[in-house]
Amino acid sequence: MVDNIWTEFARSYDVICSQLNCYRRMVAKILRDTEGRKYVIDAGCGTGLVSQPLVERGHTVVGFDNNPAMLGLALARQAAAPEEVRRRWKVLEGDVRTFPAGVPGEADAVVLNNVLFYVREPEAVLRQALEHLKPGGVVITAGPRQRPDLRKVMENSIAEWKAEGRWDAALQAATAYHADVTRRLVTDPNEMVTFFQPDALVDTLRRLGFSRPLAADGNDYYGENYYVCMAR
Repeated sequence: MVDNIWTEFARSYDVICSQLNCYRRMVAKILRDTEGRKYVIDAGCGTGLVSQPLVERGHTVVGFDNNPAMLGLALARQAAAPEEVRRRWKVLEGDVRTFPAGVPGEADAVVLNNVLFYVREPEAVLRQALEHLKPGGVVITAGPRQRPDLRKVMENSIAEWKAEGRWDAALQAATAYHADVTRRLVTDPNEMVTFFQPDALVDTLRRLGFSRPLAADGNDYYGENYYVCMAR
């Protein structure tokens, strides 16, 4: 397992991301594009923040991550779920460059949420996704188009929270910590290494064997992130 800056991120990840409207909008897209797709792989699942709404909606979800702190939170989230939900939710240790042996193939969807930016071999990850998808299955990937403008994201988010009356002391404290860790992440050339524009990612996926895009835009996180859903 890898102990890195994501260990520090784990302390505030759920608190902040669950409150970010831009994150919620991105999750809504994932839920839209996995509708009716029974078995979903959440590769690089982090704390399980995307896995949970999927499994609660009725999907079978296998998630995995290689950071111990993030994975520990995902396991705790799974353990706290009702028994019927736990039966459809597996959480494993594993690396996105080589999916762990406990992840069955023939998936209806593979989700790569904020994953590709921290791997130097993104095509290896996308090939793993392709190999684990059934014909007609989709890969859904979201991440930064370029090194993110953290100030823009936080200023827009804080403005939304204030307008909604949610900018309380607890959220302010969590945001200060989270913003500090994020600032170090986005400025470290060893942490953020791979970026995509939507069209370039679609072209890469097509070259690797995927057939057609179902969604592709660069609107997420106030224009900082891409979102691509492409069928095998």
